[in-house]
Amino acid sequence: MSAAPLLQLDGVVRHFPVRDSLGRRRGAVRAVDGVSLTVGEGEVLAVVGESGCGKSTLGRLALRLDEPDAGSVRFAGTDLRAMPPAALRQQRRHMQMIFQDPYASLDPRMTVGQAVAEPLRLHGIVPRAGERARVQELLSRVGLRPEHADRWPHEFSGGQRQRIAIARALASGPRLIVGDEPVSALDVSVQAQVINLLQDLIREFRLAFMLISHDLAVVRHVADRVVVMYLGRIVEEGPAEHVFATPRHPYTRALLASVPGAGGKGAPLQGDLPSPISPPAACRFHTRCPHVQAICREQDPPLVAGATAATPTHRAACHFQDVLPAAPPATEHPAGDRLARLQAFFAPKPDMGNAA
Repeated sequence: MSAAPLLQLDGVVRHFPVRDSLGRRRGAVRAVDGVSLTVGEGEVLAVVGESGCGKSTLGRLALRLDEPDAGSVRFAGTDLRAMPPAALRQQRRHMQMIFQDPYASLDPRMTVGQAVAEPLRLHGIVPRAGERARVQELLSRVGLRPEHADRWPHEFSGGQRQRIAIARALASGPRLIVGDEPVSALDVSVQAQVINLLQDLIREFRLAFMLISHDLAVVRHVADRVVVMYLGRIVEEGPAEHVFATPRHPYTRALLASVPGAGGKGAPLQGDLPSPISPPAACRFHTRCPHVQAICREQDPPLVAGATAATPTHRAACHFQDVLPAAPPATEHPAGDRLARLQAFFAPKPDMGNAA
């Protein structure tokens, strides 16, 4: 990973206004509320958390598919917010996204070949005469047959459609890909195939990958670093092996304990996620935290490395991260076992043309 981050977000804020039936503003959904993070060349950063925590909005802000209300978004040192539309359009060839739903992300009126060729044509990457050969090469690289270029999206399974979406994302030669739940809509066996494919492509092209996911089994196997979000803020971040082995925030422990058979690292989550329109004051997790104290209701804890953290890059926003009861020894995640077995069984073969 290079010294300078490829993607850098500093204090990013995105609030969505809430209006009444007469159009008057009555508040705002605080989807992302002051988030800072980096992604380096060739690094896989996973952003995890419950539905509604702001992770998908953060992914869109990272690519300027949505405009932040405050903060900066820099890609390769360039402030994306300051770029005029024409320059941003040229920059987009280096930043691509894989969406969650492979059925909705492909235009049903375009053949597979047309969909994959669109970024090639838009950015003038190859001459028109060479488009078809490049499209067929990309389809072969993601495990599809070259002749699939002439077929329509509805003729493919969900796993095949997601492979098409990956080929389209690769077409422009990106340096960064944001994957918003890229395998959650697929069958478990197909998930393993697509995860194998993504890991191969990340290594081959040295891609920076921002993985947005709630599937901790997937995150555990593919991520270099993990960011845990709660109500629009980061509550824990660090190397994946440390976050999973020694989680330092009660929310992270609760997420891990909520997965069947994860080893009982903490009490499962209790209660519902508070409204992002009016999040709790001070520590936002205090209304659901089993270790809450008076200070948690009065002071917002900073995101810092505790005195007992194994590495200074493992940080948590908890007043008591150094004195929480020790988590039980990590046990192998049954879901991870299953994923590992499926990955091995569905490892890429010489002929993947009929893969789902």
